[in-house]
Amino acid sequence: MIVLEIYELKNICMDMAELGAAANQKMVEPKADRIKQREVYRWFKSIGQKPCLLEKLVSDGLVHKKRMGKAINSPVCYSKLEIQAALNALKMDEYVNK
Repeated sequence: MIVLEIYELKNICMDMAELGAAANQKMVEPKADRIKQREVYRWFKSIGQKPCLLEKLVSDGLVHKKRMGKAINSPVCYSKLEIQAALNALKMDEYVNK
């Protein structure tokens, strides 16, 4: 049985609502869901995460990268929705596996 504090349940609800909004935005405007690797690093830094977390998410198969071109120096992009879902899964893991 999983026992949650009320603030943990509130945080879960907020995270899932945020994820729903991101999914809606991806449906409405698919191109807006793409984010370059450098921008992901900035995003992680702004939320207090280390950039190496992205590599961990990719190696764990939670996030997939896509090169936006055929050239070797074309940008690598990720899905904002996929990243947000992976971050939420990590938070949920903390609640469930205390």
